[in-house]
Amino acid sequence: MNDRRDEAPYVIVEKRGSGLGAFLGGAIAGALVALLYTPRTGEETKQEIREGLLRLREDADSRFGQLRSEVEERYDRVREEVGERIELARGDVKHRKVQAEEAVKAGREAARKAREDLEKRVAESKDTYRKSIDELADTAEVDVEEVKKAARDVKEAVKEALED
Repeated sequence: MNDRRDEAPYVIVEKRGSGLGAFLGGAIAGALVALLYTPRTGEETKQEIREGLLRLREDADSRFGQLRSEVEERYDRVREEVGERIELARGDVKHRKVQAEEAVKAGREAARKAREDLEKRVAESKDTYRKSIDELADTAEVDVEEVKKAARDVKEAVKEALED
């Protein structure tokens, strides 16, 4: 009888890592098992152990070299990415600096124009005020002259009336 559980797919989860520790442990365990089950002389066993240790060292060096290369590659990628981000930040700072300088320049120009306009209006107001004062003074002088003339006329009329 076929059981459907036997046909179910398997899910295998692997941890990504260097595997160096597992490799060394497996190599040592394999060497010990080989020593225990191999019918050899003492000299042959020593030679086999030397060769096994040499292979183990070569494999460990190879794995270490791979790990070192991988770390160097990652370091270079991260360094390059950080450099790119720094350049982006520098560009952004320069752009914002230019914007700020332009805003200050525009603000100064607006303030200069506003000052010129205010000075023009003040000058116009002063001119209008002076003209009004001058007109009032002229009118007052005319009125004073008319009053003096009227007073002279009254004085003459009174004098004539008294003489008569």
